[in-house]
Amino acid sequence: MTTHLLRFDPDIGLVSQWMAAEGLAENEQTDDGYGWHALLCAAFGKADAPKPFRIVARRGRPVQLLAYSPFTSAELADRAAAFADPKAFSALGIAQLASRPMPLFAKERRLGFSLRARPVVRSDRDGDRAKSREIDAYVHARDKGDTREMAEIYLDWIDRKVQAGGAEIESLRLARLESVNIVRRAAPGAHGRPLRAIPGHSVAVVGNLRVADESRFAELIARGVGRHRAFGFGMLLLSPPEA
Repeated sequence: MTTHLLRFDPDIGLVSQWMAAEGLAENEQTDDGYGWHALLCAAFGKADAPKPFRIVARRGRPVQLLAYSPFTSAELADRAAAFADPKAFSALGIAQLASRPMPLFAKERRLGFSLRARPVVRSDRDGDRAKSREIDAYVHARDKGDTREMAEIYLDWIDRKVQAGGAEIESLRLARLESVNIVRRAAPGAHGRPLRAIPGHSVAVVGNLRVADESRFAELIARGVGRHRAFGFGMLLLSPPEA
């Protein structure tokens, strides 16, 4: 299956209006990934909403939403034209949506990359995944007696995730580490499924990698790194390697 890189050029004013109307407006302590997730679902449906995705905001330049999807821009635009919330359609700028297919990177290919991730570990109670919970990777490591600094534990977590996805990291540096709440709906069965804030950390890194297994690496690009990939985390953005 071919993976496509998508670029949205959203209208931030309309995005803010849509999120506010849906009760999803963020604050300084809360990540806005859930709002973008809800907006993409309103445009394409939960099954077809692109993921992983990344919001790219650079000083003096319009905000972009980049994402990976098995669908082309034309296929997604047709889907949205038939079923999307009209305001979500306009807010995301779907009429100008662009895409290109991702190549299959050969073994030994060196690439630069950037990544924003939510380092968490799943813990199953008594081996039962139905009773699993998420633990911050730093908290989990400290509970196991690991005395390393937070940044080192997070970088090690990313290294292991990328290695499991068919690539070897050659260099890795921390670009940003911040404590931020993420918003999720309460579990099914909760009255009205209200929104709840979950504390944790967001980690942004940049570095170089070398492809070790082209098939597994292609799957990693399409799937993303770690969890919360439908909420703005885990998208591996590639570039020429740094010198």
